[in-house]
Amino acid sequence: MKILNIDTIVGSEMTAYGSSGVRRVRVHGGSGPASVNIMHLAAGGRLGRHVAPVPQTLIVTEGQGWASGSDGQPKALARGQAACWGAGEEHETWTETGMTVLIIEAQSPPPESMLGEAAQG
Repeated sequence: MKILNIDTIVGSEMTAYGSSGVRRVRVHGGSGPASVNIMHLAAGGRLGRHVAPVPQTLIVTEGQGWASGSDGQPKALARGQAACWGAGEEHETWTETGMTVLIIEAQSPPPESMLGEAAQG
C-alpha cells in the first residue's frame, strides 16, 4: 500500500474554458470511457462555462462555492454536496473562498449511480 497526500501533489494549472485559479490532479483518465480528477479552486477560482461532453458529477470535498447548469442560475454548493450535469449541458463552477472538488465523468454510467442520474437529465 502507498499513502499519498493530495495536497502536496503538484498537479497542473487548468486554464481551459477561461478557467482561472484551478489546479488539477488527475486520478484516472486516458483512453478509457471514464475520468476522475481532483480540482483545487483557489479563492476567486473558476471552472469556466463549457459543455459537458459526457455525464459529469462534481462532489465538493472541502470549502464552498457555486455552480450553474444550462439555465445559468447559480446554486450554492458546500462540502458533501454534488452537482450533476448531463452530456451536452453547459455549466460552470466558481468559488469566492476556495473549494476542492472531485469530478467524475463517464461515457455510459450505470443508471443507479450519481453519473447515471446526470445522464438521465
